[in-house]
Amino acid sequence: MANENKQAQGNDKPKKRGRVKETFAELKKVTWPTFGKTMKQTGSVFVVTIFFLVILLAMDQLLGLAHKQLIKGLTETVIGLPKMLSAGFESVMNTLFSGARALPLLI
Repeated sequence: MANENKQAQGNDKPKKRGRVKETFAELKKVTWPTFGKTMKQTGSVFVVTIFFLVILLAMDQLLGLAHKQLIKGLTETVIGLPKMLSAGFESVMNTLFSGARALPLLI
């Protein structure tokens, strides 16, 4: 049994050495990008990121404006109610539609 363990360990060393040699041989084949190419790719990532940032900010502003108009329209329809009830309704609508307090934000 002891001989079997030694033989098993002895067979692993050439395999490990072969893998290490193969790894270094593959690393010699790798061509790394130049500094200029890396800077161009980094710049393009920044441009795309800023482009989507502007789009998302515009969408956020438009949806915020739509939210304000929705709340304003809902509170104007309740004008016939007493002022205290109307304020309570506005608070409930803000809570329901904002999602900040009532619903967790899902990303």
